[in-house]
Amino acid sequence: MKKKGIISLLSVSLLVSSLSVSTTQAAENNYESSKKIIESRLKSDKPLNHNVINSHALREIKEQTLISVETPKGFSTKKFNTSSASIKGSSGQPMYESEPNDDFKIADILLNERVTFGQFDDTLDIDFYKVNVSGKGTLLVAGGTDTTSNIDLLFLTTEYEYQDHGYLEYLGSEYDDGVEVQGYKVNKAGTYYIPVLDLNGNDYDAIYGISTQFEADKDTVAPNKPTVNKVDNNDKVITGKAEAGSTVTVNVGKKRIGYAKASSNGSFSVSIPVQKAGTTLNVTAKDSAGNVSKLTYITVVKADVTPPNKPAVNKVDDNDKVVTGKAETNSTVTVNIGKNRIGYTKANSKGLFSVSIPVQKKGTKLNVTAKDASNNVSKVTYVTVVKH
Repeated sequence: MKKKGIISLLSVSLLVSSLSVSTTQAAENNYESSKKIIESRLKSDKPLNHNVINSHALREIKEQTLISVETPKGFSTKKFNTSSASIKGSSGQPMYESEPNDDFKIADILLNERVTFGQFDDTLDIDFYKVNVSGKGTLLVAGGTDTTSNIDLLFLTTEYEYQDHGYLEYLGSEYDDGVEVQGYKVNKAGTYYIPVLDLNGNDYDAIYGISTQFEADKDTVAPNKPTVNKVDNNDKVITGKAEAGSTVTVNVGKKRIGYAKASSNGSFSVSIPVQKAGTTLNVTAKDSAGNVSKLTYITVVKADVTPPNKPAVNKVDDNDKVVTGKAETNSTVTVNIGKNRIGYTKANSKGLFSVSIPVQKKGTKLNVTAKDASNNVSKVTYVTVVKH
């Protein structure tokens, strides 16, 4: 494989039409248009930026590709294009190109860290591959041929149909021992495409290898600190919201007294021993990457054990469909006949309430209570239904 410039397609907006592969003219158009786009970007060649590339991953993909193309296990050029397509071996074994794959729509799938062998079947052949990327990170693409090959391999990574939405950032390339490695910063999860062609017009007997390696960006962003609901000296659980899937830990000083995992919607409930009023708790959330949030401090308060005053209830007659009156602000007002609840509502910020009930007969005795947020229940207010 001859040394050559490498291409960044980040500014290419030209679309290559989906052409039929059944005629020579169509194949020539596809090959030439792709070659033209690739060659038009040769001036943007730059060396691979080692500051943003994992050196171990770079060395590994080079060695893997080089060894594979020099000693392709179980490979037969006679059977390659007919019976060995897309063979899946055990981990580390090579894959084989499946023809036809000369357009974006019918691109072969590449598996990360597995070399795929390809072979051009005519002088206008261009092979397309695709790789699925799970998120933001760095994508390395390596291509190589054996040392006796006349192939001048040309390849790149691009969005579908050479579009540019800014999802790929070209990091440069380097060539060593017959293997060329290109690096890309991936800014969005998705499927990316790798067209491969031979600038020399194809050496039918020669093969090439293509492989990819993806390393996801390390998550270094800590979760937001948890939101924690009020805790009193009767509570055996602490509730609130944190980053979905994060581990929420409750401490007194440096001593952990409980932890739990936040649900998919971020809600959490941590079991703790009952704490004295005035105790300061600190609560954190840790994500799957080990990033820990800032502390949320909360002081245990004395439980509210004082019930609301009993509600003041207006007159109710045998035509009324509501019971109205006044109770503790935001308390829950319940209307019963004996132990049978016939209606309830929440008092507003001024303490006013209006409870919908079925019409009751004259002489029916209603009992009305108010319950506050601490579940303290008032004494009962009795009211007898009168004739309208």
